[in-house]
Amino acid sequence: MNTSNMVSIIVPVKNAERTISQMLDSFNDLNYPKSHLEVIIVDGGSSDRTIKIIRDFENNNSLLKIVLIQLQNSRSPGEARNAALKIARGEYLFFTDADCSPARDWLGEILKHFRRDPDIGCVGGEILTLRVEQDNVVEQYCEKTRFLSPAGRCKLYDSDYMPKIEHKVPTVVDGSQRSPFFATANAAFSRQAVNAIGGEFWDEPTGEDVDFCLRIQAVGYKLYYAKEAVVYHMHRVSLQAYMKQLYGYGYGHPLLLSKHADPLFEVAVAWFGHDYIWQFDSVKPVLINLGDFHFMHIFAVLALLSAFASIYIAIPFALAALFFAGKYFLPAVKISPPSKWLQFCGIRYLSNYSFVKGAIDGWRKFKVFVLEPSW
Repeated sequence: MNTSNMVSIIVPVKNAERTISQMLDSFNDLNYPKSHLEVIIVDGGSSDRTIKIIRDFENNNSLLKIVLIQLQNSRSPGEARNAALKIARGEYLFFTDADCSPARDWLGEILKHFRRDPDIGCVGGEILTLRVEQDNVVEQYCEKTRFLSPAGRCKLYDSDYMPKIEHKVPTVVDGSQRSPFFATANAAFSRQAVNAIGGEFWDEPTGEDVDFCLRIQAVGYKLYYAKEAVVYHMHRVSLQAYMKQLYGYGYGHPLLLSKHADPLFEVAVAWFGHDYIWQFDSVKPVLINLGDFHFMHIFAVLALLSAFASIYIAIPFALAALFFAGKYFLPAVKISPPSKWLQFCGIRYLSNYSFVKGAIDGWRKFKVFVLEPSW
């Protein structure tokens, strides 16, 4: 295998003492010449032991080149990545996070696709779960639901090219499973593609990976999903942290639409395994997703309101609410063990609620309305 390409791995970190040792050890184990590899870590103002752990690792692993940049109160991961991009020497730029652990062949599995097709500007790989606390219910839920895995996005389950965006409709550029993008937990870009879009991420607090990929594709480069290029992710340890993560994703979607979407009003309904999308002309982008999460609430409200008129009118609405609630929570009760079903259902509901709330708050900020989908 030709291993002559200079590679830069870029990682934004902040208060990552729980996971960063595992990440650093995985970098040291990568099957790639250390002489052609640099790791650029950008700390956004850690107050825990993160910096000490990095320094100790440097002292004990002299062959792996690590560059540490310290920013005070970094506004976003995008700002941190931009600081690294300014000094990165790599012909190919790999991105991951402080709570990630790449597989040994990660670099090679991605580089082979860049080498065979120079029109590929971005390669993203699979994201699987690495359990840190075996009894942690949030980690268990994320593992069983394959949280963050790109498999299934744009209906791709095996290695292949992401579809090219032909029309910038809201349902395609909103950062959902219909959007061609890769999370920067496991994504790499050619230097040429990055330079073609100005060499910078936006510095908004979220959505920078979606925006970056959309811009890469907009200037003519291809996106490729490499299933064999695996990064293991150490998920959030608490429900509150997981909800905050989902809130951030939702918050960024109105901003993505304001920047990338054509002025269309779209309604996307997930109905018994099928998506039905209607489009209408509009003065600005609007996206309304409807699924089991929404239907169980809609029918529950209708049941409550109609009960004031007649209990007999309320019964059909109540039954419909129960039906969609059953459909919604069914994936949670398929996770073992049964003793944790109530917790899994709570995680499912509260994370979905946080996702929806994030987009509503994003609408207030960015003036583009998005109703997020049901899980």
